[in-house]
Amino acid sequence: ATERGEKCPTKVTNQVFRYAKKAGA
Repeated sequence: ATERGEKCPTKVTNQVFRYAKKAGA
């Protein structure tokens, strides 16, 4: 998820972080 967030814009990174928090990462 971090690798994709680095390549994706900040908005996408925020969504990735939210998904990771929901998944409990």
